[in-house]
Amino acid sequence: MDSKFKGYGPVIMIISLLAVLAGAQAIFGRGAQPEMFQSQVGGTGNSLQEVRFFDLEIELKDDAEIEIRYGSRGQEPQMAQLRREDTSERLSGEEALERVRAIVESSPPLTSSEPLSIIQGVLDQLEVHQADVKEFELEYELNDGTERKIELEVDKERDDDDGWDDDWDDD
Repeated sequence: MDSKFKGYGPVIMIISLLAVLAGAQAIFGRGAQPEMFQSQVGGTGNSLQEVRFFDLEIELKDDAEIEIRYGSRGQEPQMAQLRREDTSERLSGEEALERVRAIVESSPPLTSSEPLSIIQGVLDQLEVHQADVKEFELEYELNDGTERKIELEVDKERDDDDGWDDDWDDD
């Protein structure tokens, strides 16, 4: 009887190898997902399912804007849009949703009372240097009722008008 199965040995080995590879792909491969960048600020704990809406507007010093909008209302479908003038990127639907998910889930906790760490986490994920930011406005609401608005306006080049008289009189 052993001679009957001798011819099937290589076929059984190939099938076994394919099964192992398919299992490894299912375990380790997640498909195409947006890359999350390691932020300089602390960990996360955010989930996109916890966010009711997320509205981000960044104005860069070269007057380019970045706008990201996300909304979800219970059982209704999620809506997401991303527009970046600095990279001419425009996304909507599933692509925008995945980008928003990456930003939210890699940012510091949105319940944090440290707005600067949230700002830095978002900028890190968008690969925007803080020195390039002119204005930053983030407004969001979580499903637990938490609402936050974070605004940052960077002073434009300050004039030398600091209140001091630069013409000294030596009377």
